[in-house]
Amino acid sequence: MPRAKRDLPDGVPQHIVNRGNRKGLIFRCDADYRGFLAAMAAAAERTVVRLSCFALMPNHFHLILWPYKGAEISTYMQILMNAHLRDILPRHNLRGLGHLYQARYRPHPIHNDLHFLNVCRYVESNARRAGLVERAELWPWCSLSCHGPAPDIHLVSPWPVHRPKDWLDQVNAPLRLRQPKTIWVPSDSSPDATTVSIG
Repeated sequence: MPRAKRDLPDGVPQHIVNRGNRKGLIFRCDADYRGFLAAMAAAAERTVVRLSCFALMPNHFHLILWPYKGAEISTYMQILMNAHLRDILPRHNLRGLGHLYQARYRPHPIHNDLHFLNVCRYVESNARRAGLVERAELWPWCSLSCHGPAPDIHLVSPWPVHRPKDWLDQVNAPLRLRQPKTIWVPSDSSPDATTVSIG
């Protein structure tokens, strides 16, 4: 039976998450992380999806993808996951041993500017909150410290909102989420997003 088509609206950033099967490891060595970065580069070359931030963790990953056309996210993720699996399965002799991931990736729409900042802060602080590093920018597999698989390949795009000047301090502070007060509305004339107040 074919999978249900995802309904991803145009111009709306999505928080993409996936986790290892039974919470198992996805990334076992530096080569696994580098291979995933190279797979993200391959997906970026073949689509027009913008990557706003990411965090690759030992047993899961977070991506913030900002599409022009929502359907492009499915294309990006298909290219990414196929390239990633072709890289990682033979390295660890995992072919024929079951699924690496617990399920399909999960997209979560980002509703407004404040929500975008909250989600990016959550994503980029992931390794610090997990106790893997003392400060978030010390995790080498996160957009705070890594922008691509090589110095001349830059995967991270400019954000749709202004990044606060004290961003590193915010990411390294205890996480307290503020409630959004606006909703994200894609503009008819531009792929960029605008916001309207709802109270």
